[in-house]
Amino acid sequence: MTGVARSRKLRYVSVDMLPLRSLLLALFLVSGVLAGYVFALRCAPDTVEELRRYLDGYLAGAARPLTAETVAGTVWSYFRASLLSFLLGFASIGVIGLPLLFAAQGFVLSFSLFAFALALGRESFLLLPILFALRLTFVLPCTFLTGAAALDKSRTLAALSLGGGKRVAPIVYGAAYWYRFAVVCVCLCIGSALELWLVPAMLARYLP
Repeated sequence: MTGVARSRKLRYVSVDMLPLRSLLLALFLVSGVLAGYVFALRCAPDTVEELRRYLDGYLAGAARPLTAETVAGTVWSYFRASLLSFLLGFASIGVIGLPLLFAAQGFVLSFSLFAFALALGRESFLLLPILFALRLTFVLPCTFLTGAAALDKSRTLAALSLGGGKRVAPIVYGAAYWYRFAVVCVCLCIGSALELWLVPAMLARYLP
């Protein structure tokens, strides 16, 4: 192996080993979290009563038997970010769409969490982990798992578009891409089932 070939190989390995895609997506996620927190601070005085009414309705619904609408809403809230990030991997626009998706994901989760915390005060200290911990545990890692792979595919598609397919190898959606999404779907199904079963049970113990 020549010195030039060896240097190219080492440079390729060093760049490939760095989780640059994950760091980029994490940066946009954190920016969304910060934006959600700031927005929640500004809107908290105007949304206290609205959030209380929403929470009362949610708690009343949690005490009733499951309905198809409740199941569909929970499953959709778990799957939407991962599904969208997976689909963006099939388009070059995913280079822009995926970071924006992560920023939006961080904003929505952060605003929901901090808005409830600011509106309900200390009485929500035990309620917030019940409502948010399980969803955050499943949704965020699964979104990162699909998003990092999708960003790599979108980046290659964008390079193909800009380079006219002459300087970049054709993109291949191998079994690993689909297998990763299948694993994510299984995890999200487990998380959805746990939330539908476990959260109402925990709320029944927490609430008087």
